[in-house]
Amino acid sequence: MDQEETLKKLEGLQTVDMVSYALDIKKQSALNLLSKLKKQGYVTTTGGGHQKRLYKITSRKQRKRDKGMFDIINKYSSMKLMPWYDHQVHGSYGSEEALIDAVQTQSFRVILASMGLFNHITDWGKLYKLAKEKNCWQKVGALYDVARLYFRVKKMPLRYQKQKFLKKQFLIKRYNTTEKIYYPIKNKWNVEIPFKTGDIRKVIAS
Repeated sequence: MDQEETLKKLEGLQTVDMVSYALDIKKQSALNLLSKLKKQGYVTTTGGGHQKRLYKITSRKQRKRDKGMFDIINKYSSMKLMPWYDHQVHGSYGSEEALIDAVQTQSFRVILASMGLFNHITDWGKLYKLAKEKNCWQKVGALYDVARLYFRVKKMPLRYQKQKFLKKQFLIKRYNTTEKIYYPIKNKWNVEIPFKTGDIRKVIAS
């Protein structure tokens, strides 16, 4: 079977075991093949660590993609995420942009995992500007204070915290604060915190 036929047969999302079975070859041979195809531009990967590694195989060469939200979060967070869509970005993209995008997802798991980014913020002014543009600075501030309770985080300048927020916001729509430990944060930022202490411990233990 030549390479073109191999690519057509394998096109789609595959694991090493699936490639090994489809081509009737040993697992190590499948890994070697995937490595070769990746170098040629026919394969991209997601997952790894605690998640099963997936290989996206196409019969046409894939354009090199910049690292998006899922890549940045998985790099810094102990809780790994399996991307459910291809988050494409263009130009400069780092922890500041990934944190804003995470808050905007309204996803319980993504927002939890994104707390690991606070120790990798290098430009608070940039984060503040991006958040104000998306009208989510309250949420970012509240998430920061939640993260401080459990993780080592870089210190946010006080000038970004000394504000009054009249309109209530929700980290995740319509989920109210139920844990007393988060009441001071809720009152400071006027943001409802949906997490329970056990949720955060799962992130720490991941």
